[in-house]
Amino acid sequence: MSLKIEQCLENVQITERQPRVYSTGVYLVPMKIQVRGKDKFVWVADDFNDDTFDSNGNNISTRIIADTIKDLYG
Repeated sequence: MSLKIEQCLENVQITERQPRVYSTGVYLVPMKIQVRGKDKFVWVADDFNDDTFDSNGNNISTRIIADTIKDLYG
């Protein structure tokens, strides 16, 4: 089950849905969050290792942390 489906079932949104990117190489780590007082775990990107593309197939540069969604990629 995807995170997006899980959020719909739980009736909560813990992430933004856009932009959606595909990466051929990314390191993922588990992150513990709380949803309605219950511990849950989600995968989050820790580091990108290879080319990353937006939904249009354009190669983009990604950052792990930023002040805005737009600043996450360039």
